[in-house]
Amino acid sequence: MCSNILGSYRIEHTHTHTHVTATGHTIDVWKMDIWKYIIRIKIPSPVSYVSAILLLIFITGVYKQLTLTQKSANNCEMTFMFEYPHFVEISVPMNRGKYNLYAYTEGQTMEKIKSMKFYGTPVVFIPGHSGSYRQVRSIASVNIRKMYHIQSNVKFDFFTVDLNEEYSAVFGGVLLQQTAFVSQCIDTIIKTYEYDYKPTSIILIGHSMGGIIAKGLFINPSFDTNLVELIITLATPHRPLFLADHYMDSYYDQVEKIWGNGLDKPRSSFLSNISLLSIGGGHRDLMVWPCLTYTPHADINALSLAIPGVWTSTDHQCILWCKSLVKSIVRVLFDSAESESDDTIYEWRKKVSSYHFDKRSNGKWFHSNLHPITVKLNEPNVIEWNETYKLQRSISLEKGTAMPIIIHLPLFEKSVNYEMTAEAVNIDYHDWVFSCKPDYHSKKHCLFGTNWSSNSTISVSKHMKRRHITLKIPDVYKLGHSNLVFKIKNTKKLTALNIDLYEASDRTNQIFWRFWYGVFDRHLLWKVNVFETIQYKTILRGWSASICMHCVYNVHMVPIKCSKKHHHAVSKFIVPWTQGVLHGITSDSYVEPLRISLENIPLSNGTTNPYLQFILDPTCNYRIELDLSIMDTIGTIGLKYGLTFPSYIGIIILLVLSNQFSQLANSAKDDCSIYHNSLPSIIRVFKTLVVTICFLTVIQNQWPNINKPIGGIDWLGHPLKTMVFSSLLYCITNSFMYFATVALWMMMLFWGKAINELLVRFIMKTLQKNATLSDWILYGFGKLPIAVSMIAIVISYHTCGTVGLVISAFFYYFLLCTLVQDCIDQLIYYPVIFFKDYFMKGEKPGLNLSLTSIHLHFSLFLLWLLICGCHLPCSIEWARNYNHSKYLDPDPSWISSLILNTCAGILWQMDIPKRNLKFYAQLSNLCMAASIILFLFCQTALFRIAPILTLVFLIITLHQCFSSWIGVQDLTDNQVNSANDKVPQKKVE
Repeated sequence: MCSNILGSYRIEHTHTHTHVTATGHTIDVWKMDIWKYIIRIKIPSPVSYVSAILLLIFITGVYKQLTLTQKSANNCEMTFMFEYPHFVEISVPMNRGKYNLYAYTEGQTMEKIKSMKFYGTPVVFIPGHSGSYRQVRSIASVNIRKMYHIQSNVKFDFFTVDLNEEYSAVFGGVLLQQTAFVSQCIDTIIKTYEYDYKPTSIILIGHSMGGIIAKGLFINPSFDTNLVELIITLATPHRPLFLADHYMDSYYDQVEKIWGNGLDKPRSSFLSNISLLSIGGGHRDLMVWPCLTYTPHADINALSLAIPGVWTSTDHQCILWCKSLVKSIVRVLFDSAESESDDTIYEWRKKVSSYHFDKRSNGKWFHSNLHPITVKLNEPNVIEWNETYKLQRSISLEKGTAMPIIIHLPLFEKSVNYEMTAEAVNIDYHDWVFSCKPDYHSKKHCLFGTNWSSNSTISVSKHMKRRHITLKIPDVYKLGHSNLVFKIKNTKKLTALNIDLYEASDRTNQIFWRFWYGVFDRHLLWKVNVFETIQYKTILRGWSASICMHCVYNVHMVPIKCSKKHHHAVSKFIVPWTQGVLHGITSDSYVEPLRISLENIPLSNGTTNPYLQFILDPTCNYRIELDLSIMDTIGTIGLKYGLTFPSYIGIIILLVLSNQFSQLANSAKDDCSIYHNSLPSIIRVFKTLVVTICFLTVIQNQWPNINKPIGGIDWLGHPLKTMVFSSLLYCITNSFMYFATVALWMMMLFWGKAINELLVRFIMKTLQKNATLSDWILYGFGKLPIAVSMIAIVISYHTCGTVGLVISAFFYYFLLCTLVQDCIDQLIYYPVIFFKDYFMKGEKPGLNLSLTSIHLHFSLFLLWLLICGCHLPCSIEWARNYNHSKYLDPDPSWISSLILNTCAGILWQMDIPKRNLKFYAQLSNLCMAASIILFLFCQTALFRIAPILTLVFLIITLHQCFSSWIGVQDLTDNQVNSANDKVPQKKVE
């Protein structure tokens, strides 16, 4: 006879026949109405309906964010291979076997590379999470084509590291291994060169987690830091997306220790001459968001949609093959190597990268004399055009001009508040805007002028090349100049020049930012009803203090009236303390709103505010409006804040367990209710949140490194934001768990019936053949839980701890299905037994239906599933590397697997919960305390969840296991009388 959780399958052997009956798992007998029990789950409260609506909106927003981002047009042109690529393997000493090093080659260089002859500067590509070494093809191929095209003396040799496509973003146990191998690769590459061509430095290009590996090379004190001069990271999370294990947390800590955090930790002195360029993909990259690619110790932080000439967002893989972006990277490599300036190498690289990734004023290549400071203006055969009074001027030359034109704009001692904005259309000449003081004799002509063209930037355009410049007139006065000069070289193409001289206060407004702007209707920023003006500006004050750090807004420039068919306007979003300008355009019938979000703006202690700048077409009137993109905001918040869901799921399960143990401590019936009835009230949750947030605020202020910001979660420690988003996340998670647990109950009802029938059929068929065998089978069923837990422990030791947890989880589910089916059988057969006993024997049978054991096991099973989920990245990495190693090393899930499977082997053999035990109230308080700890310390450090839940599981097991030592609690008089009034009823078989 088996008396464990598997149920009571009683087999009676006689000399003439074998009889099989299945009885339920009985605990305490108490009478109740059948149909009343069926509808026993409480009706959801109004808060539950609100939570369900929030969950629906949340799912819809995330779905839209995922689908629309993938379905929206990708404006990146793909790079093409002109010749077949080859990867030549290079032997690395002390190789672990699963990693490799290759040299990239194609075309004419193939034979030299195969013979291990290298002559250029080595460039090492480091792939990221699940990345392939073949992803180097685009950058390497474009580099080789460019080298042949410009016939440059500068040459680069591309090497690529094969890291076995490991999942380094979700399992930090491989990061140190990968770092050590890349370090060996660098030593091997340097030794491969012949003595005359031995390089003094190398260039590292890291994609995704490969960028972190590049920065992590300097953790090792023995690594020669002089070998690396330039690091380019592409879509690299410079702060962790999520902390799945303590190995990743430790690795990021070590990297931050030497690279600094831009605040109280400066970059180490031995890294001062290393240029670090960080490039992000923008809002299309759903894996590494813009806020993660920003790092305060980088020389350049840029988003692809803000890089001049690229102006498009890239997804996580597209950033490697987007042609315009790849070309910009290649130009940085070539321009950095060709320096004729007196600057140091570090300063020169910074100028080059700033030009190509931030403020490109004109050409595709940068050199030290690109914009000479002083330029001769008085040239022969020049038509002079003197504008004396008009502050706004638009010149359009549809057929170009045969001779150069100079536009001379006297300032006439304008107020210090004046500014000038100009737009050059199809003016290819590098130098086009100057300031000067007229010659004393002519009083109109300037022989020489100071060049301001380096202050201009090229701008996004649907047609024709455009450059914009904004100058403050006081800066011109400081040079002693009183005139602005614009130069148009002779050309046959359509050319235009728009000039706008204005008082800054007339074209600037300010709004004190409120996150609800544009929620119900578009918020009006400007209504421009005059022609020929081209520049307007809106300063966003209080933006960084907004409660919604990841709200997404769209800025619309709607043309109201245009005097010409073709028109073009540009909106810009400028953050003074970061690099890059975000653009939106309105051209003819094409309208692309400017998407702005706080996720692109790291916090700054400066007083300068971000602002919007609008360069309008002088032939149009505009209405400029702002609105909140609600679905994009919800989707963005869902993708970023969804990383906290495991902690909130754990909090809810622990609160349910706390209520169930409290019921066991206070109930005379020793009963704990179903999961859905054990959920805490919203008032209790709110009170707990208020108290916990106070503790969290103090902890974050005193020890800010305990909860490091991960992903987009950086609001911990801010009381109001924490309260708002914690309440929102709790409601959404609670609603999700409600529906998920209902679905799980339905599955158990369905599968329980099928499992029960298969099991009974198997036993009956076996009993008919061999009675001895049947005894062994019955004995085996009795010992099956112990066997499963032992097998799971052995498998965990030889493979991965998570594998053992998953095996036990399936068996736990099977046991729950069996228990549920036993109770269903009682409900089904109760009317027949009632009719038989009441009308034939005159006795009224009782219904033996107490589901306390099922309810407690169900909550513990949810706890088990969450622990499995927290350790799931371990099993993914183990499966990925199974061909190289049968076990995972290191394995952060091994301890949890050992403890939980040992506890399960005990609990599955016992009838729990034990009756009238002491310390149920203390167990309830323990679960409540554990839920608070999850809230305080586990929202950003997900690897802390599993140990805490494992400890709770262990304490519950010890409490039930040592019940004979713990003793029975004293019952109150009411509890005793209530217990004595209960009349035992006949059991139902």
